[in-house]
Amino acid sequence: MNCLDYRRLLLAGEGESGEMKAHRAQCPACAELAREQARFELELKEALEVPLPAAFETSLADAIRLRRRRFLAAASVAALAAGGGGFLLLRDDAALALACIEFVMKEEAKSIMMGPMPRAEAVTALAGTLPLERIESVGSVRHVGPCPFNGETAYHVVLAVPQGKVTLLVMPRTTLKEGQHALREGLHASVMPLRRGSIGIIGSDMDVVESVAGALRG
Repeated sequence: MNCLDYRRLLLAGEGESGEMKAHRAQCPACAELAREQARFELELKEALEVPLPAAFETSLADAIRLRRRRFLAAASVAALAAGGGGFLLLRDDAALALACIEFVMKEEAKSIMMGPMPRAEAVTALAGTLPLERIESVGSVRHVGPCPFNGETAYHVVLAVPQGKVTLLVMPRTTLKEGQHALREGLHASVMPLRRGSIGIIGSDMDVVESVAGALRG
């Protein structure tokens, strides 16, 4: 098991398997993440153990949606202020593919912790670029959520296929003339243009990445 798989499983809340425990025992970074997650869950449990006022659930849902919008707006402004830094204004031949890998390494866990968007919203958001039903025909969608990436709002998808898991970054407003490929830190990325926008596919196995890319392209 690698760090990426450990973090995905941990943040999915499916419990820690023996294989995960073995990885955590020899990986300080993942051990620290597990401690942070445990502290977060404890604080959340303590916060919830109070009487709830009427209509609290509706108010909480509204607050979460507002927080997500503020988060994306703030991140986009920060990216613009940074000029060529971060994930903005990438010009090298494979820069976008490399940025996709960077996102998985540094930002994917945060994106998952923000929580998924409701399915109905995901269907609407992806309809013009890569319909959710099309993605689901390739594998099992474990997470869909908006995220700031490359100066726009992209859609982060964790997709499980029979051969493993891959990350998709659906970019409605990023256009490409041709595809890009990159390899870094054991992760492979393939970015390909769509009729509208583009998509990045990132995973630890190049064959799986290319298989998913071919399935989505077809």
